Amino acid sequence: MKRFFGNDIIEFYTSDDLYGSIPEPVEAAKCVPDWFKKLKPFVGRSREGFPEPTAKRCLPLLDAMTHGYIIPLQGDIHVISNHDLSVIKANERNRDALFLMDGHPSFQVDSAAWPVQKQHPLKFINKWRIKTRPGWSVLFTAPLNHIGMPFTILSGVVDSDKYHREVNFPAIWHVPNYDGTLKAGMPLAQVIPFKREKFPKAKPRVQNKKERQHEEKLRVAMDSRHGAYTEELREKR
Repeated sequence: MKRFFGNDIIEFYTSDDLYGSIPEPVEAAKCVPDWFKKLKPFVGRSREGFPEPTAKRCLPLLDAMTHGYIIPLQGDIHVISNHDLSVIKANERNRDALFLMDGHPSFQVDSAAWPVQKQHPLKFINKWRIKTRPGWSVLFTAPLNHIGMPFTILSGVVDSDKYHREVNFPAIWHVPNYDGTLKAGMPLAQVIPFKREKFPKAKPRVQNKKERQHEEKLRVAMDSRHGAYTEELREKR
């Protein structure tokens, strides 16, 4: 067993024969996508003469992408798809043939509402087990804001304080006529631990006067100075 990240919330571990030979989970902050990293924070100027901020200045985007951990693909997989995605073949390119991609049988999504009728869902095999503190679960989801990936895993929640087995990832393939290799280490799934609790019912209502005044105060602050949200409203990370 290997404990990561020096905390008592979450652990990742794998078998002795795989430890050290497959890519390890990492903090999501280490896997910010290239499109975001390459953005300039400002471009041009507004009519008022202020620099125009880009998505690089949108901290909610960054906070989502850096929340939790990333499980990487654990080996190279060569994938070939046909024109309508009805055929998707995977051939692993690993020395020891880890068996990292499989498929789900069609009856598991036998519904007219299944959005990709000709495609059986794929399944990425995950060799990392997860254990969390009692009362904590994990959300598995596609790496947030990683735009342009050829596949998307389906999101799921597991009570990882009690279920200590491999959790594999069903996925949908997006790219027709694909013939390429998914490389070991690429982001596969984002893992976000959270404390289980019952969410109360939410009852929509009309905004009150005090809330309108507060919203106007925020608007003025954010329109008059860059960084108002980052420096004054967002909790320090």
